[in-house]
Amino acid sequence: MTGNEAAGKATWFDTLLQKLRLDKLNLSTNRLVEIGIALGAGFLVGFLLKRCASYVFVAILTLVGLFILHQFEIITITINPGKMQELFGIQQTVTLDTNLFMVYWEWIKLNMALVLSFSIGLLIGLKIG
Repeated sequence: MTGNEAAGKATWFDTLLQKLRLDKLNLSTNRLVEIGIALGAGFLVGFLLKRCASYVFVAILTLVGLFILHQFEIITITINPGKMQELFGIQQTVTLDTNLFMVYWEWIKLNMALVLSFSIGLLIGLKIG
């Protein structure tokens, strides 16, 4: 609760949510900033992907090469998932199986607004780029 709400005054944002009947979505200004950042990041990724497709292709080939070298145990790549979650502020999902697709699907369901916003930005960036 913000100071304005405690004093009995509704902010312009709260009034807009009530008029549009969006108060059921549990949107806050922080959540809208996250959605805006995801939209901007998606647009930037789509724009750069379209403009720099050859460089992206080389980067993907490099990553595939590193993965193959890791599979043949020529190099060792270690990722600390706890630090990744802490760094990016990712909400941890509870999973009972080790299916990687299901882990991603649970994360997408938890963060549907961000995924949708990023996807829309990506499509706009691909179209404009």
